[in-house]
Amino acid sequence: MLENISIDRISEGQFENMRAEWNSLLEKSATNEIFLLWEWMYSWWDVFKNGSRQLYLLRGKNSLGETIGIAPFYLQKQTYLGNLKRKILRFCSSLETYPDHLDVVATKEYGHLFSEAVLNYLIQHDQDWDLIKLDGVHDNAMIKKYLTSARPKQNGVLTTSIPSARCPYLVMDKTFEGYLKSFSSKKRQTLLRKRKVLMNREKALLKTIHCDEEPEKHIQELFALHDERARRKGIKTTFRGEDLYKFHSKAIQYLLKEGKVTLTLLQKEYDPLALYYCFKHNQKYYYYQAGLSYEGEKKSAGTVLFSLIIENAFKERYKEFDFLRGSEEYKFYWTKDYRKDYSITIRKDGFMNRITHNSYAIYRRVLPQFQRIYKPILHRAGL
Repeated sequence: MLENISIDRISEGQFENMRAEWNSLLEKSATNEIFLLWEWMYSWWDVFKNGSRQLYLLRGKNSLGETIGIAPFYLQKQTYLGNLKRKILRFCSSLETYPDHLDVVATKEYGHLFSEAVLNYLIQHDQDWDLIKLDGVHDNAMIKKYLTSARPKQNGVLTTSIPSARCPYLVMDKTFEGYLKSFSSKKRQTLLRKRKVLMNREKALLKTIHCDEEPEKHIQELFALHDERARRKGIKTTFRGEDLYKFHSKAIQYLLKEGKVTLTLLQKEYDPLALYYCFKHNQKYYYYQAGLSYEGEKKSAGTVLFSLIIENAFKERYKEFDFLRGSEEYKFYWTKDYRKDYSITIRKDGFMNRITHNSYAIYRRVLPQFQRIYKPILHRAGL
């Protein structure tokens, strides 16, 4: 007989005071990723909560009353098509901070049962939501495995799961020197020459910021450098704004004390060339964001700093370097491997939603064929 999992809602006050319980549960979870830490989730809610958002954290307990799972959701009230209103259930932090590899937080042995209990709860309380939109879902997420195997007629929902992002990563099963041997001779020599010129001839200095070294000053520097480069290059960026700064300042202050975040600066005398914002968690090193000065760009400071950070990750015996979402060329300079994150959409099983669901499925099948046939024609026509 399967064990019954009870589900209840976690209040904002409980959320604020469950740091130890949350992170202890995450350590036992199959998806133990940096963006599922309480520090990230709570910092986001504390900064970005507003009148159109409602916390919707679900907690699962087993027959012994032990907490075995947490679903970190919130409800977003949305107005669309003029004055129509709907409530969308999302993962906490998924909009403004663009986290990757999300999932429910549940012990490995209860992952399937908890996911099932969460879906049953949502179906029983379907008056609370109109649409469920889960973005940045881990390829092997417990919630994804359950939801994509569920049948509409059995559970009353229609589920769509599509790849939404490529996340390059590097398996660190060699030494740094051994890793460099995987490069072509020309590529390896060019990288080492750039390092030598910047670190030896230009006398650039490498600095890692710790919790007692004015982190606020360097967080401001990171945002300024990033914004400066975006404006210089005409690049659209979401890494700006007062609220986003408040969020990252709060999260970084939390995580610096636990050794889970690094701000690594490459500077020449007192002038910053590049500043990288990375995480360290569960034997993984994550690259999240960067700032690069005009001088640093000319001197290949970004490439050099990346190489130094990756070298340090090898020395500290991390098992993986995760470049997170994005197919940018500079990420695939370091690796050819990537995993996919997914976007999962759940609709209630009704006539109109079935039309939407089936139409979208047809669109997903036809679009690649259309692009393959007509893209060359449109390109030749200059369209």
